[in-house]
Amino acid sequence: MSPPYDLSEEIVKAISYLRVGLATSVNVVLYAATSGRFIWLEGRVSRGLFQNWAKRFRYPPPQYARPSSESEIVDLVKNSRSLRVFGSGHSFNAGVVSDDVLVSLDDFSGLVAKDLDKQQITVKGGTRIREVVRLLAEEGLAFAALPSHDAQSIGGILSTDVHGTGRDRGFVSESVVRLTLVNGKGEVHSCEPSDDLFRAAIGGIGAVGIITEVVVQGVPQFNIRQQVEIRDLGFVREHLDELLAENDHLSLYLYPFSETCQVNTWNRTGEEQARLGDLRESLHISADALLAAWLGNFLAYGRLLPFSRFVSRLPFVTKRGSSLVLASPKAFNRSVYHLHQEVEFTVPYESTFEAADRFMNLYEQLYPSGLPYTLIELRFTPEITDRTFIGAGRGRRSTWIDLLTNDSDGFEIYYAAAEKLIQKIDARPHLGKFCERVGQEDLERVHGESFRRFIELVAVNDPDRKFANDFTRRLLGTESSAATSPAGADAPAAGDSGRP
Repeated sequence: MSPPYDLSEEIVKAISYLRVGLATSVNVVLYAATSGRFIWLEGRVSRGLFQNWAKRFRYPPPQYARPSSESEIVDLVKNSRSLRVFGSGHSFNAGVVSDDVLVSLDDFSGLVAKDLDKQQITVKGGTRIREVVRLLAEEGLAFAALPSHDAQSIGGILSTDVHGTGRDRGFVSESVVRLTLVNGKGEVHSCEPSDDLFRAAIGGIGAVGIITEVVVQGVPQFNIRQQVEIRDLGFVREHLDELLAENDHLSLYLYPFSETCQVNTWNRTGEEQARLGDLRESLHISADALLAAWLGNFLAYGRLLPFSRFVSRLPFVTKRGSSLVLASPKAFNRSVYHLHQEVEFTVPYESTFEAADRFMNLYEQLYPSGLPYTLIELRFTPEITDRTFIGAGRGRRSTWIDLLTNDSDGFEIYYAAAEKLIQKIDARPHLGKFCERVGQEDLERVHGESFRRFIELVAVNDPDRKFANDFTRRLLGTESSAATSPAGADAPAAGDSGRP
């Protein structure tokens, strides 16, 4: 006898399907109607209620502050029991939830100084990446590499060590010459990449302090030819080394139940920008977002993905075969995206497809349980050894595996199984993404001595754990193991060039 038909489950899926489709549609329409000035899917506090970008974390913070100067930030740290900072709220976890004071740095943003002889600008910590891009462009400069979203603040993007994808460079932190940080004692420190406190701030999820200023190293503006192709997955597996060597930037989209993949490349070029290129790119991105939200989930929930190699790729059809020359920031990142969730982690480059196959097979095995539309994105970064203690790309050539799932009913089933698998392999979690099961033991296992040094710096710079919340306590422990170390809580951080 077959099990009874569960109508309530179908209703839940229908509601979650509509939620993703409608939220994405509103985001696209409002962005277009305001000529890019307003993004609805962005974290903010409104009428006393905080919501992250995906509307998943909603709560009324006990206190809400918008400091407009460094001295106000210092006073806030000294006089608060605990606090957490958010920029765009483009987070997939509870790192944005504060036990006491929730801080926005939107009123502490903008240009501080320029040093055009060195091609550098200094910006405040709350400045959004899209604004930093504009400030650089005014001086004929650009970032050497960027991630795929431009909504985050510069402080937030460094605190999670956000990356792009690149043969020679891939991290935003590589373009940082110096940063200023207010620690948990209200002390102001200026840090350079050789300083341990700098390394603790990069990827440190705000545990050692609030980044208040960043000196960005620009490069002369350049154009990029962005190209999208569909290739046989077997070919890509065999020739991945050559593809990476031939292209400045490369990423791959892998689709469930398909032996083809989307190959995305970005290469510097001396060619002029394409006519109406920005508009065409915006239309492509908006169409992809809408198709992923509406068509993707329709195909997934309708159990249609396994029946055609072409079907699983349909939600991302608009850019295939396209080739556009764009200014580098427009090619690297986007502002409009569909409502989704992300689990992301790194594996050693040598195990790229061995690891990716395991997560694709896991999705296909669980698919009959009613999973939403999902794809796997692969990005690549070179070996960077000296800019972070607990960033996922630390110290090795890495492949970033991003499990991109529509934010609708069933994604939790896949993510729960995926996180268990992550703990079994040589994978390091990206702490800015969904990570409900990662704990202190996991970080110590994958980062070893580097993690223990980070914990020492937390004890020194935030002895009262003012920057802690439930999320960081799970990842870092309830109190620092370095509190009773010979260095003591009042010892200076190694390599730190502090200023009182």
